[in-house]
Amino acid sequence: MRAIFQKHLILNESYELKGDAAHHLINVLRVELNDEILLLNGAGLTIKTKISSLTKREVTLVLIESAQVTRSYLLDLAIGIPKKEALELSLKQAVELGFSKIYLVRGEYSQTRLPEPERLDSLLISALEQSNAAYLPEIIQANWDEIPVSRYSEIIMMDSQNKTQDIKLGKGSGSRLLIVGPEGGFSPMESELLHKIPKIWILNLPTPILRTPTAVSVGAGILLRSLLD
Repeated sequence: MRAIFQKHLILNESYELKGDAAHHLINVLRVELNDEILLLNGAGLTIKTKISSLTKREVTLVLIESAQVTRSYLLDLAIGIPKKEALELSLKQAVELGFSKIYLVRGEYSQTRLPEPERLDSLLISALEQSNAAYLPEIIQANWDEIPVSRYSEIIMMDSQNKTQDIKLGKGSGSRLLIVGPEGGFSPMESELLHKIPKIWILNLPTPILRTPTAVSVGAGILLRSLLD
């Protein structure tokens, strides 16, 4: 369903969209009367509406139904900052996959520059609208030793430099963390630090070296698989 992000969204019987939101619906998505539009605030509130009035500059929506979506799992991501294109794709995938927090880590072999905050927000919101996700992840800049690993029940580290451990993930909705390194990999010091974390599983897939966005998707799939049974 076509979706629009509205940060300060509250429950009403009708909504009038103007400015950028209306322009996007009218001129980009080319909506018509009675089309259904999903309003999202990125904090779990989803409101299904229908277009009741349409002009060149304004869209009026009427309420159909609403819901406050509860997270069914808690999955966070710690990622060594990759190059711009890989980072942007990884962030979009993280929204689609339902990550709650994203730790952007400046490691020894990672990139050091991040896009401007406005660019990061735009990427996340675009992915939210395209995927109809109920939540925007929180972006946190950190070093590897600043990630609060003790709060997670299980941690997977995607590591092409070391042997895979026998991964036995538990069932249920405990908090989980996925660690993905930058294109340059982990430094010896970083690897030693991370391997000492309790409850961590090291995963080295029998594949060629994965690009960062691919590693994010594969790692998330393994963690999410444990929630299906």
